[in-house]
Amino acid sequence: MANPPPARRRSTSSGSGSGGTGAQRPVRKTGMTSAVRAAPLPYSGPKLVVTAGPMAGEEFDLEDEEYVIGRATDNAICIQDTSVSRKHVILRRVGSGWTVADLGSGNGTLVNGEPITDETPVASGDVITLGDTEVTFTDKANSTMMVAITPGPSRPRTSAPSAAPARPGRPERVRPGRATQKPVDPSAQRKKKIMMGLVGFLAIVLAGGLVALQMRNKARQEEQMRIALADAKRRELLGAIFQDAKNHIRESKWTEAKARLLELKAADPGFGGLQDYLDRVEKEIPNQEHVAAAQAALAEKQLGVAKAELDKISSDTTMFEMVGKLKRELQDKADAQTREARALLDGKQLDPAKRITDDVLVAFPEHRDARLINEEAVRLIKVRDTPEAPPPPPRPVNPWEQAVTRFVAGDLSGAVALANACVSKHSKCKALLKDMTEFGNLYKKLEDLDVKGLSRLMALDKAISGDEAPSQMGRNAGKRAANAFYKSASSARAAGQWSRAVDFARKTLQADPGHAGAANILNELKAKGREIYLQAYALKDSQPDEAVVKFKEVLAMTPPGDETHEKAKKWLEQLSR
Repeated sequence: MANPPPARRRSTSSGSGSGGTGAQRPVRKTGMTSAVRAAPLPYSGPKLVVTAGPMAGEEFDLEDEEYVIGRATDNAICIQDTSVSRKHVILRRVGSGWTVADLGSGNGTLVNGEPITDETPVASGDVITLGDTEVTFTDKANSTMMVAITPGPSRPRTSAPSAAPARPGRPERVRPGRATQKPVDPSAQRKKKIMMGLVGFLAIVLAGGLVALQMRNKARQEEQMRIALADAKRRELLGAIFQDAKNHIRESKWTEAKARLLELKAADPGFGGLQDYLDRVEKEIPNQEHVAAAQAALAEKQLGVAKAELDKISSDTTMFEMVGKLKRELQDKADAQTREARALLDGKQLDPAKRITDDVLVAFPEHRDARLINEEAVRLIKVRDTPEAPPPPPRPVNPWEQAVTRFVAGDLSGAVALANACVSKHSKCKALLKDMTEFGNLYKKLEDLDVKGLSRLMALDKAISGDEAPSQMGRNAGKRAANAFYKSASSARAAGQWSRAVDFARKTLQADPGHAGAANILNELKAKGREIYLQAYALKDSQPDEAVVKFKEVLAMTPPGDETHEKAKKWLEQLSR
């Protein structure tokens, strides 16, 4: 803004003459500047003033380098207006100025009524519109105003002497120098013009220099702004890559996260927090592979493989919820597979039952039901695969043997008739007839027999059949007896009566060799016997009497010939001496 021309001053002295004021010569002052530039106002710092909206009148000082503005309460500047997005804009200090950028808001952002898409510089007085709210950016420290100009020297001017008549009675005043003026020196006049031309030239050069300096400063500021905007866009891009990697991590997509993190490292190796995330990803990628392998194994019901893969996962994994879920699924699958193996065993499908329980025991070696089923399957497979002995050579047929054959076939009446036919010739026929008669009387009351009666019926069947297999009638009685014996064995086991439980379980198997429940009881008591043996062994030196009691329990719970049975028997003999 150009300075105004300097003001002129007039003398206040009165001229000669009667009451009139004469024209006065202007006074020229030298040594004063023609213009004075105004001093800047005191600095008060940049701020935002809410000029419209629910929070009109609020002011926010801008003391930091960067502010996120929006409706969210965790923002540096919170605008409580529903038309404002949670993260609406970001305001940044760039060099000596400020910029504003929209953060993907719903209603967009305007600067002085114009929508913005990129980071935009703002100046003092600019109005930023966020939804229904308007804020004004002010920065008094970077604005100036001009003050009044101090008057400079005025040019002298000549005027005619006053023609007013002199006052009567007073002599006329004569101003010295008015009547006789010195002549103007032409050389001095030329020098003066030359000096004024030099001063004007210097002023022009100085003004040009100032303009050039201002243009350079403006170009420098524009370059700084361009660099700052490019840096801001670069940081925004890197931040987006980093956020994308973290999103993949939250979704346990570790391979995708690693690719994004390596891309970020190539762009900015020193990016804050990058190495920590890379270390975590490098550790979690193998864990993710083990999780995937365990899931595939569970889908194929390969429980041992699934357990091995889960055991390889590090304990500090962030996928602990997924690992816990897979472990629970593995336990449920093991129980389901065990139930399937039980059904196969009952259906005499021994090999599949063994194969399933083998896999369950790899995953859970202490799984009780799977272990019992596996042991029973192994036993039955051994019985099945043992080669049969060659048939014995034919021997002479005795008269009573025909009666026995009829009895085994289930023809009790025919067997009695044959035994009666030879009773007078052979004592064996007489004994058979007696046993068959008693057997027949008991068998008629089969539905009402108690355990004692069933035991007697089976004993008679064994006496009559001899070395041959039990008769059809004996097998019927055996199944009923087996059910009764099994109930007694189960009750004794629940009551802790080990010897009685073993006895009834063995009777159950004698009555029905294929009874799985009785076999399970014997296997369970056998394992329990091993546990009690270890307890007795630990007490044999400090509490020998208590050890003797436990060793006796072991003898009652294990069959003769068993390793644990023989060890208990040996220690019992030593402690009883």
